[in-house]
Amino acid sequence: MTSSLFLLLPIALVFVVLIGAMFWWAIFAGQFDDAQSGGESILMDDDRPQTPESSSRDKGS
Repeated sequence: MTSSLFLLLPIALVFVVLIGAMFWWAIFAGQFDDAQSGGESILMDDDRPQTPESSSRDKGS
């Protein structure tokens, strides 16, 4: 029982330190700077169905 703690406790501490370091890097690398535009981009796309005349006009034919 206690021998497994000597193995699992350091492994858990290493995981905590790694996750904390990755989170720290993500904050200072700007990963959370623009959280709004990802959600808005779905609203800004063109959802109108393509008709044959509008698709040929878009291609330049």
